[in-house]
Amino acid sequence: MAPPAGLPDTASLLPVLREIRHDLHAHPELGFEETRTQAKVRAWLTERGYSPTTCAKTGLVADLHPERYGQAPTIALRADLDCLPMQEHTDLPYRSTHDGRAHKCGHDGHTTILMGVADILARAREEIPLNVRLLFQPAEEGVRGGGAKVMVAEGALAKVDEVYGLHNWPGFTKGHVRVIDGPIMAQVQNFEIALTGVGGHASQPQRCRDPIVAGAHLVAALQTIVSRGLGYEGGAVVSVTVFQAGDAVNIIPDRARLRGTIRSFRAETTERVVARMRELTEGTGAAFGVRASLELDDTGYPVLVNSPACAEVVRRVADRLVGEDNVSDLGLPMAGSEDFAYFAQQVPAAYFFLGAGRDGEDTPGCHHPDFDFDDDLLPLGVEMFLGIVRDRIAALS
Repeated sequence: MAPPAGLPDTASLLPVLREIRHDLHAHPELGFEETRTQAKVRAWLTERGYSPTTCAKTGLVADLHPERYGQAPTIALRADLDCLPMQEHTDLPYRSTHDGRAHKCGHDGHTTILMGVADILARAREEIPLNVRLLFQPAEEGVRGGGAKVMVAEGALAKVDEVYGLHNWPGFTKGHVRVIDGPIMAQVQNFEIALTGVGGHASQPQRCRDPIVAGAHLVAALQTIVSRGLGYEGGAVVSVTVFQAGDAVNIIPDRARLRGTIRSFRAETTERVVARMRELTEGTGAAFGVRASLELDDTGYPVLVNSPACAEVVRRVADRLVGEDNVSDLGLPMAGSEDFAYFAQQVPAAYFFLGAGRDGEDTPGCHHPDFDFDDDLLPLGVEMFLGIVRDRIAALS
């Protein structure tokens, strides 16, 4: 599939796509608040003959051939819309105009890529026999995340045969494509441990049951879960990221709180980690004379698993676009998480990465205050999605 003669290609669209991306970057919106972004995408799609419908409050679903939906094969392409609740530190002319909100993961670029795809598909609509469903998803970021889960619940993947998503990644070489069969991003299980002891004056620790000392020992003990509980198999990360206790220098508090995250690529591994964590929590509490309880937060995302067949589609397309030497699974799977996992639980799916790391530079990574999506990835992202469409058309013939 290619645009008919005389119609714009990806290269000719690039100046417009840059303007769109910079505008989205300057006006970032948090999860389920992407009203301005939604309006811009809706207007773009409507002008090109789509009939977008609202999904998950601030998301959109649009079909290339709505009249064929459910009658012809349908593949879905997804982009995320939301920003992060953080400050931008760049001096870009299109830097964020909102304090405490910034596109520091590249969702502005992902949205722009899918808008470019929508344009080219619309111009070649009559030449495309299958239906392409465009998913503009809100609220991917875990702070307010789960937009994919809501879209699934509202039927966004009903009668969809396959779904594909992408993400820029400065940790991979610019212009490379990374994809892998099976697990590609981790399951997340967040936890909180409450420690309750006996407080008192800091000059008389013998009269207290210090939850800080118990917590310190527990933090160290938790680091043995992977090294001694899983051994050479590994496959998990346990990180304590919050330790809260006390607010005065001369008082031993009666309470402390630990919070953190577990990342793994198999549900069974997470279960083993949690079982060992309970043992250590209860044992450490008993050893130091404090009450210790573990609570789990199940709002984290499940493991993201690529269908081997869909991952092979991505590889075929990438081989043609960037060359076989620049397509690999190096660095995968990674311990980050993605709510695209909810889509992949429903239908065969593939999620892949576009390398954004510039040679000879320490390119700021995603979620870094100096991060900015690299506009050079816009044409590659568009061509990857278009290539997937071409590949699926060829599979029908």
